[in-house]
Amino acid sequence: METQKIKSFTGLRFIMIMVIVVSHFEFLEPLNGFGSFYTIYLHNATFAVDFFFLPSGFGMMLGSISRTRIEEMKFPKISDCLAYGIKHIRKIYPVYILTIFFGVCAEAVDAIYKSNFTFNFILREIVKVIVNIPVLQSATGMSFFILAYNGVTWFLSALFCIYLISPILIFILRKFSKSYFGDLLFLLIYVFLIVALSYFLGKIETIFHGIKHIPNVDNLVYGSPYRRVFYVLTGMNLATIFTRLKNDNIKISKKIANVMEIVLSSLVLAYFFMRNSLPNTQFYYKYLIDLFLCACFILIFSFDEGCISNYLKKPMMQKLGNMAMYIFLTHYPIRIYFSWFVDKFFGWTELTSILFIIFILAMTFVLSFLFYNNEKSLTEKVKGITIK
Repeated sequence: METQKIKSFTGLRFIMIMVIVVSHFEFLEPLNGFGSFYTIYLHNATFAVDFFFLPSGFGMMLGSISRTRIEEMKFPKISDCLAYGIKHIRKIYPVYILTIFFGVCAEAVDAIYKSNFTFNFILREIVKVIVNIPVLQSATGMSFFILAYNGVTWFLSALFCIYLISPILIFILRKFSKSYFGDLLFLLIYVFLIVALSYFLGKIETIFHGIKHIPNVDNLVYGSPYRRVFYVLTGMNLATIFTRLKNDNIKISKKIANVMEIVLSSLVLAYFFMRNSLPNTQFYYKYLIDLFLCACFILIFSFDEGCISNYLKKPMMQKLGNMAMYIFLTHYPIRIYFSWFVDKFFGWTELTSILFIIFILAMTFVLSFLFYNNEKSLTEKVKGITIK
């Protein structure tokens, strides 16, 4: 049985990536007029970030179901887990390393410019590089490591940490999830743990924040794999539900799929624009809404039948979706390090902000296109530094 590729997910990746890219235009916030509009309605990447963890789990589980019958499954060895994790980041790892190298150079230039190129600076950068090279920085829960050089790489790191244990998670789920009821029970457990960990990891962040001479443990809730693993598990269980529906010959007509995709997309769009306006007194409920909408999004679009799916399956959207991770990794260092020139030589105005956005997007898409079209040769060129 061949693994079914869900093309809607590929197209959605590009849309969600662009939501994240736009949310990193924080330099717009101080501007009069449009700045407040941007802050309230556009500076919101949470739903898009959450989305990416779910199809990752969905794809891994669907691939396992397609390749291996449950009676043939064996408990994975440590070597199996390591190979599985490496396999899933091997293609993107060379570009990841290039962005880290670019960040190190930019930090060094900035230190020289500020006359801060000292032994302590060099030692600090060496430690950060050592933690970042194996893509394990998110496990520290420390922004000192997680946001070093290329702030968005926490996502790749969190996924890699989860990939390393995914064979075990897949084995357990396939052995114990025997019915729709079991799948729903697992989903309820994940929801509880996501909310509970948001609270307890937040407490840990408070306790270990501001300890002298030690980097703050301040990124456990958002940027670590300890809570994000349950988003991936949610995606895995959605894949088992999807498979059961397919095996039971439960299909959705194109007409129903059209309605469901349009209604859900409208709800998500409305929620996206109003999310920042919702009260933060009990912020955990936002996590529940995010997760619920993401899960509905994954399950409905997994059927690949509606009018929006048809648009997402167009060759151009598929190509952009396949380029999405390159867009994700390259846009942020361009935005962070080149903003220094705008700040230093021009200052932030409506005109310079617009020109800088054009510059970021142009550079990002050119580089992403080059990386995408040279994946194989790029991997070979940096073979000496890729994870073995």
